[in-house]
Formats: sequence, C-alpha cells, structure tokens
Amino acid sequence: MLSAAAVRRGDRLAADAGLGGPVLMETAGRTAATLLWKVAGPFSAREPVVVLAGGGNNGGDGMVLARWVARWAGPTAVKVFLLAEPGRLRGEAAVQWSLLARSGVPAFALAGEPAPGAQQGSRQNPGTGAGAAPVAAEFPEPGAARQPAAGSAGAAGPHTEVGPQPAADRPAAAGPPAAAGAGSGVGLAVDPFLDHLEAAVARARVVVDALLGVGVRGAPRPLAARALQVVGAAGVPVFALDLPSGLDADTGEAAPVVPRATWTATFAAAKWGLVLGQGPERAGQVFVVDIGWPQETGTGVGGTGGEAEAGAPGGGTGGFPSARVLDAAGVAALLPRRPWDAHKGWAGHVVVAGGRPGQVGAAVLAGTAALQAGAGTVTLAVPAPVRTEAAVHRPEIMTWALPATAGGEWDAAAVTALAQRERERRGRVVRVIGPGLGQSPGAAACLVAWLGLDRPAARDPAEGASDDDRPADAPHGRPADGAPGTDGEPGARAPEGAAAAGSAAAGPVCRPTVLDADGLNLAALLGIDRLRERPGSFPLVLTPHPGEAARLLGWTTARVQAERPRAAVELARRAGAVAVLKGAGTLIAGPGGELYICTRGHPGMASAGMGDALAGIVGAFLAQGLEPLAAALVAVFVHALAGELAAPAEGIPVQATQLITRLPEALDRIRRGSPGSAAALGIPGVAWLRPPLEGDGAPVG
Repeated sequence: MLSAAAVRRGDRLAADAGLGGPVLMETAGRTAATLLWKVAGPFSAREPVVVLAGGGNNGGDGMVLARWVARWAGPTAVKVFLLAEPGRLRGEAAVQWSLLARSGVPAFALAGEPAPGAQQGSRQNPGTGAGAAPVAAEFPEPGAARQPAAGSAGAAGPHTEVGPQPAADRPAAAGPPAAAGAGSGVGLAVDPFLDHLEAAVARARVVVDALLGVGVRGAPRPLAARALQVVGAAGVPVFALDLPSGLDADTGEAAPVVPRATWTATFAAAKWGLVLGQGPERAGQVFVVDIGWPQETGTGVGGTGGEAEAGAPGGGTGGFPSARVLDAAGVAALLPRRPWDAHKGWAGHVVVAGGRPGQVGAAVLAGTAALQAGAGTVTLAVPAPVRTEAAVHRPEIMTWALPATAGGEWDAAAVTALAQRERERRGRVVRVIGPGLGQSPGAAACLVAWLGLDRPAARDPAEGASDDDRPADAPHGRPADGAPGTDGEPGARAPEGAAAAGSAAAGPVCRPTVLDADGLNLAALLGIDRLRERPGSFPLVLTPHPGEAARLLGWTTARVQAERPRAAVELARRAGAVAVLKGAGTLIAGPGGELYICTRGHPGMASAGMGDALAGIVGAFLAQGLEPLAAALVAVFVHALAGELAAPAEGIPVQATQLITRLPEALDRIRRGSPGSAAALGIPGVAWLRPPLEGDGAPVG
C-alpha cells in the first residue's frame, strides 16, 4: 500500500534501473486489457469499449488498452475519446496517440491550437465544416509540463502525475509533440466532443476511465468534471485505470463527479486512497497489476512505515507510510501449530479484567472470543457483585470475584487479589484489560499497577524473553526456539510446572497485555507516553477505535480518520507497543514503524461488542505464544474474515456473538489458503486487493 509520493519514487527508481516509461506503460495497458476482457468481455462493434483518456500517462495507459482490445476484437470494438489537444501531448502519451492512429481505432480529441512546431491539423467539427475554437484556457501552455511539488526529489516517473491538476490528466515528461492532425482522430470543440461521448457511452459495454491519475489533487477542473458527469449519468460499468479519476490517491477524498467504478486496475501497488475515505465505494473491485518494477527499486513496500516525501497529506511534511496488505497466506504462516500431544496449558491462559454493573457483557464477549480463537483456558476477573452474572454465559469460562466498592465498581485491592489468583495458574498468562472496566478511581489505580507504572515490577519468567531479547530473525512470528510455547522443536510447549515469579510482597507480575475500551481511556488520562515506562517492556497491544485513538494522541477524531496510517504509526511509537487502529481498513502498527492493513471485513460489522471480541482474539494468540505484532496481525485478519462469514451478504448487520461462532471456520479457511491470493482470474501478474471468499465466484460487478 503506497502513497503517491512512494509511487513517484518507485517510478524514478525503475527508470534508474533501466526500465523506461514505454515498457511500463505497455505492460500496464496490455495487462489491464486482458483483465478488462476477463471481467467485462467479449466486445464487439455493437457493444464497444469506450476509453475516456486524458493527456498524460494515465491516458497513455488507456490508449495501450484500446490498441490491444482492437487487436483482439477488431478496431470497431473500441472507441477512444481524448480529452486533450493532440498537439499538446508529450512523451509516452504522444507516442501512444501516434500508435493508436495506425491501429485504425475510431478516436475523437479536442481541437485547438497546435503546439509550437506541430503540423497544422485539418480536422473540423463534424457537420459544421468550421474549425474548432481553441480551448487552450483549460490546459497548460504548450510545453509547460508541471513540476514536482516543492521538496520532492527528482522528476515525475512514467506512472505518476504531480503538481496542480489540468483539465486533462498529468503532463508527461517532455518529448516530441504529436502532429495535431495525426492518425484517425477527429478534432472536436468541447460541446460536440461531449455530445459524441454521451452517445458512445450510451451504447457501450464498459467505459474505461483513463482520464486522471495518481498525481492529481483536488476536484477535477470544469471540463474534466463535465466529461465525468457524462460517464456517471450513463449507468454503464466503469473500469478505472490506477484509480477513479479525481479520487485523491492518498486520502480517498472524492468530489461528487468522481465515477463509481465497477473495477479498478491499480498499477504496481495499491494506493492509500483506494482504502481510505470514499475510496472503497468509488473503486469497486480492486486488482493490483504488476507492471514490472524491479524488486530492488526499494519502493518502501514491506511495512517499514518510514517513507516521507513533500507534497503529501499532512501539510507537506511527508507522505503516508507504506504498508503491507494482509492476506491469507501470510497469516497462515503465522498461525500457531499445535503439537499432537498439546494440552490446554500449552495454549495459555487468558484473564479478562473487566466487567462492572451494566457492562458485564463486554467482558463475556472478550472471554468467549478468546476461547473460540484457541486459548487453553479463560477466566473473567470481575468485581464480586457481578460474578454470578458473568458465570452464567459460558460453562467453559471460569470466573474470579475480585474486591469491589459498595456500588460494584473496581476497588484498588483487586490488584493484589488478581496477582494471587494468577500465581495459581501454570504456564503463560495473558491479560485483556478494559472491556466493561469503567473509569472509576479504583479501576484507574488497578490499571497503573497492572502496567507496572507505580513501581518496578518483576516479569514472569514463564513468558520467555522480552521483545528486545528476541533474535533478529524472528521479530514477527512465533516465539524463538527454546522459548515457552515455541513450535520450533517437536513437542515444545510452555512448562506446566513453571510458577509465576514474584510474591505478594514484591507486587504484581507484569503480564503480556491487551489494552482495550476503558483500559485505553484510562491510559489516555495517564498520558500515552507513560506506557513506554512500563518495566521490562512486556508485550503490550493497544486496540483503539478512532475516538479512543484521538484521546490517546490528543488529536481530534476527524484528524485520526483523515490521517489513519500516520495515526497508527504514531500510537505505536509513543506507546512503545503494537497498535491496532480499528475501523474500515484496520491498521496494525509495530513500535519499530512496521505497518499493515487488513482489507477484509464489511460495514455490517459496525455493531456493539466487535471491539471486545477482537481484544479477546488478540489475547488468545498471545496466550498461544505469538509475538505481539504477529498476534495482532492474525487476530485482525481472523476477526474480519469471521465477520464476512457471519453475514449472508456484505453489509448485512452482524452481531458480535455471530462473528464469534464463526471463528473456528475462519481459522480453518485460512489454514487451507482461503481466501486465495493466487493470480486473479488466472491472469499472471494480477492480484486481488481483496480476494473473494471461496465459492463466491468471480467479481464481475
């Protein structure tokens, strides 16, 4: 997942490696044509493909696509509408216009004054015989290619646009201008051009949106907006190249005229704007097309979270960090593998510290989800007055009654009581703190003690090495060989007889912890930076929704949503912990700057208790021995997939209890490699951003 700045960098590095723009453009256009044929073909003169192309490299991609469709189905099976004056084309777009002319494809373009040095065109407006009026006001002056934003290193690459948006796409690199009268293109003034476009779109099988690309920021200019309105009003399926025209590649902001694509073929890597803001609604089914960037270009893909270039969101201080997209194959590689002789102690013990009068259900949901996700044993540690209420839900789940105030709220004495009960457990103990906890003074005192912020605290040796002690070759997966719970050696598991260290006099032991709900709200009152002071840097995972993230960071919720990738990285950095920023496109960030995104799930999961369930699932995978980042990655993906399985159709509301019951099925699907991440529709070099579930069929609209 890349920002526009990272795409520019990738294009430049590809060019430096000897992979020029014409090669990248031909690969992009031909592969997109193959994909288009798969999802919308076959095509004919009666139901043609209409390509709306801009004057930059996005338009060049569209012209390549048109040539290949013409080669496979005949020239009359495709029509091209170039929203630019051919005499002003430069670089690869000019070359592609010339090649298109030789293919015999019917093409229409705007007529106007040719660029200096170009041959004077003789095209006239159909039916009038009069020369077209110049429309130069909508376009940059001839040869005035836009420059990169201030502070951006290098020039624009072959698949990016930079600078203020002209009416017709990004300017390409300087090159010889195309002859104004070249090829079969018919030059039209604006109104006749739009009339011809409207008539063609009305009988088209599909419209290819190749107008504006990655580098364009802000609402489309009037002429581009009028053309996009024509496309949107027709109700014809739209196939967008790279991203729907006018959609911000970083933020997902979209003007009303931005088309709602049925499919989007995005080149080289997915862009943040396709998953943030209005991107998911505008982009439709997204396919990622490999255009041949060399692996050694170092584009930032890999979740380093460290990329920053000027001209991107955030006041020009740097672009969104790049991220890895979670898929079933990657998650399956992280899943803990139970040895044949495993027992419940091997899978660890999850203690859910939460529940108060009126909010016991939150703790119950977290505990039930932990059990369904594979924890060996689960206990609900709740205030004594609500123990009976907590105990009646699941017979498999134990309960501990802890000291409470007269009103049933948490009492500070619960710290010592919980420590004593935990010492009775053998093996790995993980805490999930927060679901239904409340924000009483007693709950606040408990949290400070549980996090070890009131005194130096011993760390349970049964938990194995700290994150800092892990070998460098196993930062994100299962525990290092020899650590409790490792599957590196056959049969290795947490020692049954390992008692928790410490004594009542020494204070509570700090355990691997998941902090959710009121645990996060209390942490915000403490100050997120204090979480870095916890003794021993024991594993810690935060699972905030945007509102909780805003309180932790001191931001507004609107800013968190507008800068979700940056917010996730900042949460992890300041807390020195793994951060899971929940919401559409949940983000997982590590304290070292790692960043991942989950594209699964659906709007029906926006219901009460979903966050409680996720916290319990994270706790379950920590208890089974995964490192904090790996536990969060697996939990988020499993949680999202179970939500999809629980809904009869995308967007249908799902209850947390329904999701929890589908967790075993979700785990089984992942182990079997579903949803598959093989070549989309059998096309090499094309992958789904979000593969359909097995049995769902091909995404054709």
